[in-house]
Amino acid sequence: MSVVWFNSEFLYDTLPLDPADRGLMLGDGLFETIAVAGGQAIWLGEHIARLLGSASVLGISADEADLRVSIGKVLKRSSALHEVLRVTLTRGVTQRGLAADAHHSSLLISLLPFDPMQQPQSLTLATSMIRRNETAPSSRHKTLSYIDNVAAAREVRGNADDALMLNTSGKVACSTVGNIFILKDDEVVTPRDDQGILQGITRAKILNHAAFNARQDVVTIEDLYSADAAFITNSLRLVTPITKLDDRVLGTASVQHIKDYLKGLSP
Repeated sequence: MSVVWFNSEFLYDTLPLDPADRGLMLGDGLFETIAVAGGQAIWLGEHIARLLGSASVLGISADEADLRVSIGKVLKRSSALHEVLRVTLTRGVTQRGLAADAHHSSLLISLLPFDPMQQPQSLTLATSMIRRNETAPSSRHKTLSYIDNVAAAREVRGNADDALMLNTSGKVACSTVGNIFILKDDEVVTPRDDQGILQGITRAKILNHAAFNARQDVVTIEDLYSADAAFITNSLRLVTPITKLDDRVLGTASVQHIKDYLKGLSP
């Protein structure tokens, strides 16, 4: 069963979208995708902090108290062991003009069924021709402007499970669905914050709390090929090993200890 909340009330029919809402018209908004287990949103505080931080940078109004109350009301209707919570915040309705301000933002929250057992246990990647612009806000914030990721995923469809996206310097940035890590000689490395990446919640858990050596650096395709293992992280799958890149087999060292560690951090 799905649950939908829009601007302070539950919806039981269609979503009343205003044709002037900036999220609909321009992709002018933010979102968070959050795993829910037993009615509890995993790492909710971190997701809210990222959303509010990005909203502040982009000038989108957001009320933390209202956001937490709204999420709480939705979570009270949780009805499955595993679900996914999607929080969408748009600038709201404005007059015409790219720099126009809105008096009220729009908040859409949905709670949908999610089966972790149906998620892939490993992934193959193909390098996309589409580059991540490391100078663009869309690369640093989880915005609704996701067309580059969508296009990259469609580009490699049929050849790989997901796309590897490089930045404008040709260095590794991310996949369309998460952050990239390599494991070599018991050290874990991920592309730096300035490499056109979104600072993922799971990524931060590994960098800040993992009981092993973890650091940020510039990562090349050659680093992926020579690594003992490579993997993708995001908030729903946590850790997913990468088995191939552009049809070339990658290292197969176990990343199970990293997966076990992250599961231990999850409520």
